[in-house]
Amino acid sequence: MTVAVESAPITSPTPVVNETKEDKFIYNEDDEKEQKDCEKIFSMLTEQEVAEMPDPMMPRRYLRAEKGNIETAVKRLKETLVWRKEFGVDKVLADDELHKFENATGKMYTRGYDKDGCALLYIKPGLENSSSADGQIMHVVYTLERAIAATAKNTGGKEEKINLVVDFVDFSIFNSHPLSTRKRFIHILQSHYPERLKRAFLCNPPGIFKMFWKISQPFLDPVTKDKVVMCHGAEGLKRACALFDDIQKVEVCAGGKRTREYDSKKWLESDFDVTFDE
Repeated sequence: MTVAVESAPITSPTPVVNETKEDKFIYNEDDEKEQKDCEKIFSMLTEQEVAEMPDPMMPRRYLRAEKGNIETAVKRLKETLVWRKEFGVDKVLADDELHKFENATGKMYTRGYDKDGCALLYIKPGLENSSSADGQIMHVVYTLERAIAATAKNTGGKEEKINLVVDFVDFSIFNSHPLSTRKRFIHILQSHYPERLKRAFLCNPPGIFKMFWKISQPFLDPVTKDKVVMCHGAEGLKRACALFDDIQKVEVCAGGKRTREYDSKKWLESDFDVTFDE
C-alpha cells in the first residue's frame, strides 16, 4: 500500500521547556538514594548541557541504565547530548519532505497504547520503500521521538517507555535492511534512548528472520534482549494481547481487531504527540 501524500505541512513537536541549574527536580520521591544520585548527575552537567536536555528525566534513565553508576551515567548522558547535536535531531524532526517520502508506504508509525498507557510503535519491514540508509535512520529517530512524546502526553508524564510492534508481513531477504543499518538502529536505541523500550513484539517472524536474529544478537545488550517477545501463531499473539488495554484498538498483526487502513498523510499532519487513529 502506497499512500498519497499532499503538500500540507507536518505538525512540528512542541518545544520542551528545560529546567535550569537553580531548579530542583523530583526524580524519585520514594527512593532517597536514587533522588540524590540523580541530583549528583544533574550537578555534573553544565548550564548548556542542562538546556540541551530534551526532558528533565534524563539523569534518572541513564542512572538506571548504568545500574547506579553515576560516573558512567554522566558520561553516557553527555555523549547523547553531543550525538543529538551532531545528528541534528531538531532538524530531522522538522524535515517534512524526508518524512513524507519515508513514511509513504506506512512502514513505521505510532498507533494506540498498552495497558500502562505506553505508545505502540508499529514497524513493517516488508513495506520498506527507501534505499537511503541515512533517510531510514532519520525516520526511525523521528518516529521514536513521536512515540516518546505520545506516551508522555497520554500518561501525564508518569510513563517514559514505548513498545515496538514488528509486523513481518511481506518481509523477505529482498527488502530487508543491510546489517550496517540494523547495527545503527540498535546502537541508537541502546546508546541514546536507554530505559525507553518496554517491549518489542516480533509478530509471526518468517523462517528467514531467524538468521537475521542470530546475526543481530551480538549487538544487543542482555537487558534489551530480555524485552523481545516472539509472537508465533495464535497463541503467541494471544500472549501479546494480554498486555494491551483494548484489542479493538490493536492491529490484526498483533492479535487485535483494528482493521482501519493506516493513512500516512493524516498521521504526519496530526499533533506530534498524537498516535494514528486516536
